[in-house]
Amino acid sequence: MRTAIDLQFADGQYLFKLGLAQIRELQDKTGAGIGALYARVLAGRMGDQMDEGYPLFAGFYIDDVRETVRQALIGGESGLVDGADVKVTSLRAGELVERYLDPMPLVEQWKLAAAILFELVEGYEDDESDRDDQGD
Repeated sequence: MRTAIDLQFADGQYLFKLGLAQIRELQDKTGAGIGALYARVLAGRMGDQMDEGYPLFAGFYIDDVRETVRQALIGGESGLVDGADVKVTSLRAGELVERYLDPMPLVEQWKLAAAILFELVEGYEDDESDRDDQGD
């Protein structure tokens, strides 16, 4: 099962992944365990993939959202911009968050953070990795 996700964000497509180091940093920055953070961010999200949000029922803090995205960019380490592979460092992740995430409406930021955390906790079946596991 995969727990990382490729998403369109900012100026390209980026891999969002929360490894153990990023989870620990996220917990330190938000003051919440990963389970509590997951519950806070997903409060008010509905639908099969948590893709519908009802802000009146939201429970997230801004750092829950911001740090989830930043740490997942750091953990993913890579992106594709204008057809070229790019490396995402801690510095680059911070720049992407400041330039592209911060100006977005909060509901869109919330949706992105929820998708990242949902994939981390719930995972998903990847058709390609399933075939690789079966020796195809």
